[in-house]
Amino acid sequence: MKFSIPTPGGGRGLALFSKLIRTKDLRKLQEEDPSSTKPKLTKCLTTLDLTSLGVGSCCGTGMYLVAGMVARNIAGPGVVLSFFIAAVASIFSGACYAEFGVRVPHTSGSAYMYSYVSVGEFVAFVIGWNMILEYLIGTSACACALSASFDSLSGGFIGRSIAASVGTIFGRPPDFIAFGITLVMTCILALGASKSVLFNNVLNTVNLASWVFILTAGLFYVDTNTWTEHEGFLPFGWSGVFTGAATCFYAFIGFDIIATTGEEAHNPQKSIPKAIVGSLVIVLIVYVTSSFILTLVVPYDHIDSGSALVQMWTYVGAPKCRALVAIGATAGLSVAMFGSMFPMPRVIYAMAQDGLVFRHLAQLWARTGVPGIATIGSGIAASLVALTVQLEVLVEMMSIGTLLAYTLVSTCVLILRYQPHSTSLVDLLPAQLRTPQPPSTPDPSVQQRVKTNVMVKKITRGSPDSDDSFGEESPEGFMGRDDQFLVSDRSENKFYGAVHGAPQGSSNPFSLWGCDAIGRKVQQYSYLCPGLFPWVKAGPATHETGMYVTKLVGLMYVCIFLLDLFMAVGLTGTFFALAYTVLVFSIITILIVISRQPQNRYALSFLTPGLPFIPTIAITVNIYLIFKLSILTLVRFTVWM
Repeated sequence: MKFSIPTPGGGRGLALFSKLIRTKDLRKLQEEDPSSTKPKLTKCLTTLDLTSLGVGSCCGTGMYLVAGMVARNIAGPGVVLSFFIAAVASIFSGACYAEFGVRVPHTSGSAYMYSYVSVGEFVAFVIGWNMILEYLIGTSACACALSASFDSLSGGFIGRSIAASVGTIFGRPPDFIAFGITLVMTCILALGASKSVLFNNVLNTVNLASWVFILTAGLFYVDTNTWTEHEGFLPFGWSGVFTGAATCFYAFIGFDIIATTGEEAHNPQKSIPKAIVGSLVIVLIVYVTSSFILTLVVPYDHIDSGSALVQMWTYVGAPKCRALVAIGATAGLSVAMFGSMFPMPRVIYAMAQDGLVFRHLAQLWARTGVPGIATIGSGIAASLVALTVQLEVLVEMMSIGTLLAYTLVSTCVLILRYQPHSTSLVDLLPAQLRTPQPPSTPDPSVQQRVKTNVMVKKITRGSPDSDDSFGEESPEGFMGRDDQFLVSDRSENKFYGAVHGAPQGSSNPFSLWGCDAIGRKVQQYSYLCPGLFPWVKAGPATHETGMYVTKLVGLMYVCIFLLDLFMAVGLTGTFFALAYTVLVFSIITILIVISRQPQNRYALSFLTPGLPFIPTIAITVNIYLIFKLSILTLVRFTVWM
């Protein structure tokens, strides 16, 4: 029986829909054509450069603004635990980004390109504009924060002078300092990736030196009574810790800048996972230690929520220390602003290459190797926003685009790992709803059904049945062919979730950090229980198991949506307590059922561990934070879209 779906307008509606869901060819993105005349961004970034970008984009506002605000108003000294909880949630999203960075290397655009490969053109267009909104608002917010710090150092003289001479725009004086700072940053970005990243590394060095100074000098003023006498370590209780974790999560937003540099990194398949995980670990250490010192030196109810680490030295009577930390705070906010500006023209460049915005924005300047028009245009737009819009409004709108992108990437990782040969979620649709293929191209869904009926034998290169079509020059971890259970000895036995105890080759994430011995031990023990009680269904993933997982994920999304909505609204009572219990139990049951399904056999240098639990936790946290945003923010976001 054939499956048919009526569409309005007959063939026209079908053609339009097929264009909206068309995806990029993953093999073309992974293979670099040396004869191609298409302009490319210059490959000049190392793993250290990418890690520095990730650290810089997070460490400024989180260390100097968020820590004091959460400690003073929400969690007290428990802000240390809030940062730990927020870090776990962000690392889960970072692991999903790292896997997609390996799946789709040598590309700029981050979540935009990931969604183009896996979901389709329309969703990629929406995610791309979300990311542009995030970076535009983030740049303007950091510029306004820098301007506010300069104004406070002058005792408010700058703001009063501008208000007296110019007046107000939208209820406040125009911020000419933020406008000028943004234009200066734009000029630095236009010099090229290598020079602008060098500038970023210098600012990062100053910022981290300030952090080291805060730790060492702060030890001389530590008073443990601040954790015992002033209402204890948790003055707001555990509810304050978890509420603070939701706010602290925003301090970890920014690691996705690393995923936008795939075309400029020397070795993106290895550098991107290392840089994402490494930067998040470094940022966690910085946040926890700085909030640790802050709450031990100053009682939580005396903390200045606007500039806590700077005003801490005023509290203890150390003005010289205050001046040094103020320099570090300026560098930290500057590098955070740079972290928002750096990826914005690269996302615009990727969208312009695909024709989703004006193609002129994809032109590269021959002298500097950067998309010049996109860089200058985005910088001018951000400077105009910083000139006219209030900081509070900018901060509220800054995160919604990021949270949507994080949710999409985590969902794609969760579903794609259980598909047999799919690199795109569009492959799950009926054939007539997909982009029409040339007559010589067989239908992938038919191929998948045929392959499920074939008996799979483990064959080595030396056996009579071996297929030597893969030469020795084939790159390790090559994903151009999906049927990688007939490969050379180098990547043999790469059955993820299908064969217990089989060596996983380069897929072990521990090997990224040189901890191969630890990785082998963890791998042995991870298969102990499934070996005694066979948990994962034997055999490779099939079209049927992939569709089954997709339906379960859809059902789980309904449960997560309702659970997060009830929690965000704060519904209580016997009925809702029962509803919470049923929803949590349903989500756990679905996850257990999904975990029994076999995963596909892609040989990647990094795979998100702990499927399906880690992506699900990331999805749950991200949707909850979206619901916690104000209604006015959602309205502004809708107008932007």
